[in-house]
Amino acid sequence: MYRWDGGFIMVDLEEFENCVNWYQEILGWECVDKITSWVGRKGFMKLPKAGMVTIKSFEGEYEHLQSSSNEGQVKLVFVTYDLDHTLSFLERKDVKFTETNSLPNGQRFCDIFAFNDVSLTLVEDKQRVDTDDYPESGILGFGNVNSLIYVKDPKVSAEWYAKNLGFEVVEVNVEKGYAHLRTEDAYDRNVLGQQYWDNIWLLQSMKSSVEKPSDHQARCYFDIRPAVFFEEYNKLIRNGIKPSEIAGDPINGWGGFHIYDSDNNRINIWSYK
Repeated sequence: MYRWDGGFIMVDLEEFENCVNWYQEILGWECVDKITSWVGRKGFMKLPKAGMVTIKSFEGEYEHLQSSSNEGQVKLVFVTYDLDHTLSFLERKDVKFTETNSLPNGQRFCDIFAFNDVSLTLVEDKQRVDTDDYPESGILGFGNVNSLIYVKDPKVSAEWYAKNLGFEVVEVNVEKGYAHLRTEDAYDRNVLGQQYWDNIWLLQSMKSSVEKPSDHQARCYFDIRPAVFFEEYNKLIRNGIKPSEIAGDPINGWGGFHIYDSDNNRINIWSYK
């Protein structure tokens, strides 16, 4: 099983410092460390409630870490307990956002346009309200919905994800145009030895970007362990999928690659000790 494990927010190298500062000053996220590695610059942003997301520069020779001109349909999702409050705050900060919609389970969501117009998806989770003191933006971290993926045929796509990435299919509703999938959370399984399910929604879309390989600057990543990295990489090839060149070193450090699903949506995969 490929387990959900957070992601990168990609940025041009010359804008790296400004990007880190924007997320600290506007959203209230904390940068706990910045490093320069052989796969470029990284800024590790501690999220107010739970989790870590990495600001990553576009640089280096690896295709996996390059920029793409096509806007992707795989959305990295963050949680807020009060979407109206969050959007009101962002409006005062001149941050643009889309209209609000509802997932099949009733949770409200929308996209916001963060630094350099990178779109992040916010999902409201009214069930998890607590009394802790959080930044005014109210964008707290990762929640019980972690990815939204827009596809042409949710049933076909659900089968693709189950076969190739091992995701569990919870529900498919062809008439209403969605599929609900879930996969284990990588941190809970690999570090805590526990099982926690992360939810993924496949939403029907007829947008033209699914006609060609597409990318996204806020990139979801799914984890596989170093011990099975090459085995899984080769299994994808045997299944008729063409993974990208491997960036980095998945055995001794960090390594990643990407594939495209049946709708040309880019799926990012990494492995690290």
